[in-house]
Amino acid sequence: MAPRRQPRRCMVLPALLLVLGCADPFADDGSTGCADTDHDVSTIEVSGDAFAFTLPGTPYGLIAGATISIVEQPGITTTTDEAGHFVLPEVPAGSLATFEMVADGFPRARTKTFTLPDDGPLERVTFQIPGDDLFALLADLLSVEVDPGACQIVSTVTRVGKSIYDDGAHGEAGATVTLEPSIDPARGPVYFGADVVPDPMLTETTEDGGVLFSNVPAGSYVLRAMKDGVSFESVTLNCEGGTLVNASPPYGLQAL
Repeated sequence: MAPRRQPRRCMVLPALLLVLGCADPFADDGSTGCADTDHDVSTIEVSGDAFAFTLPGTPYGLIAGATISIVEQPGITTTTDEAGHFVLPEVPAGSLATFEMVADGFPRARTKTFTLPDDGPLERVTFQIPGDDLFALLADLLSVEVDPGACQIVSTVTRVGKSIYDDGAHGEAGATVTLEPSIDPARGPVYFGADVVPDPMLTETTEDGGVLFSNVPAGSYVLRAMKDGVSFESVTLNCEGGTLVNASPPYGLQAL
């Protein structure tokens, strides 16, 4: 009897596995010899804090039990601890990351869109978010009817070396802010006064540094600050309906 021919698929499989990167498809130890690609991606640790924005005379609150996720990488999540602190231990280095916070009693909130560094850690990523009641109060103050299909944008034009972690005002006074692409001027910018209350009559930042745009159509935007003699970081924002995007210090419109 003639010897049985080996099925063609048995000869093709080793070659296919070699093409896919397996050095030895039939290793003696029973393994495939394939590299574990899960460990080929470099990661960094990202950490930060969730603060409840408050009016003057009231210390910042700490938002515990909030869910923190990444818009571009929804499988990566964590929860803030009792001090409002969070840690994401393994986030792909060099990736885009818009951090999102969901918590009872607060609007859904996002940070700016980061391009993560190639090596870490990335620390002090912050959320600075008013509670639902204060959010509604500020909208009433500005006579804004919040559009659930639009987003609200806030940032702080910040002096060199200052951030939300420092006591007192940390804004760069005398700056103006633009949003690209441009939107209806009736939607902003509105600057915050030194009393930390938005004032539609202001034409530039005060020592508070705050600025907002209301009911911004969904899309991707770049936020820029300008002042003679001062350069600032620009900020990329992922603006989705029903979100409050706050590019808060130290990763907002930082003076360089």
